[in-house]
Amino acid sequence: MRKVSAIALMGALTFACASTGPPLEPRALTDVELEVRSAESAGAAEHAADLLGKARRAYDAARRASTAGNGEEARQRLLEARAYADAAESRARAEKLRVEVTRLRQEADELENRTKQIRDRARGGANQ
Repeated sequence: MRKVSAIALMGALTFACASTGPPLEPRALTDVELEVRSAESAGAAEHAADLLGKARRAYDAARRASTAGNGEEARQRLLEARAYADAAESRARAEKLRVEVTRLRQEADELENRTKQIRDRARGGANQ
C-alpha cells in the first residue's frame, strides 16, 4: 500500500512540476517593465491611472509567479501586464492629442476673428 501511495505521490508531483511550464526568461520581465515605464512617461498616471494600476499589478504577479517557479502563470501575467500598459499608454497619448486639438481649434478661431476684424477695418477705411 505504501508503495502505491509513494508512486501516486511522485506522479502527482511530476504532473504539478510539468504544469508550471519552463522558467521565465529574465529578459521577459525587463521588457514588460520597460513597457510599463513607457506608459508612465506618456502620462498614464494622470490620464489612465486605472489601466496603469492594472499593468503594475499584473507585472508584480508575474514577478511573484516567476520567483515561485511558475513559468506559465508568469507568462500569462506578463501578457496581461503588456496589454494593460499598451492600453494605458494609448489612452494617455489620445488624451494629450485631444487637449492639443482643442488648443489648436481655439487658436484657429482667434486667428479667424482677428482676420475678420482686420478685414472689417480695411472695409471701413476704404469707405471713408
